[in-house]
Amino acid sequence: MAFNIMAEASNALDYELLHKEIYEANLPFDFVPMKGLGIGNGDAIGICVPLRNANYDTWIKLESVLLKLKDQFACDVYDLYGGQKLDSLNMASIRQNLLGE
Repeated sequence: MAFNIMAEASNALDYELLHKEIYEANLPFDFVPMKGLGIGNGDAIGICVPLRNANYDTWIKLESVLLKLKDQFACDVYDLYGGQKLDSLNMASIRQNLLGE
């Protein structure tokens, strides 16, 4: 089982730049590039957090990645568990979904 997130853009994502900006060794979650599966055939990226890694330390790293995807890469970011689109008002709700609070 996993906690899944999708970030989608209406344009092509620069996956090389995205990797440079958000990837770190030993992240407790995985990325899945999805070319052409975003808004209007733009690109997307999936994020998969194995539930065994669903803890506060993972949330701290994930939150930073989600905000970069939203702000720096102009992605619409969705928590697929709760069906929520990320915005400044529901970050706590997404954290609760990940942590099972």
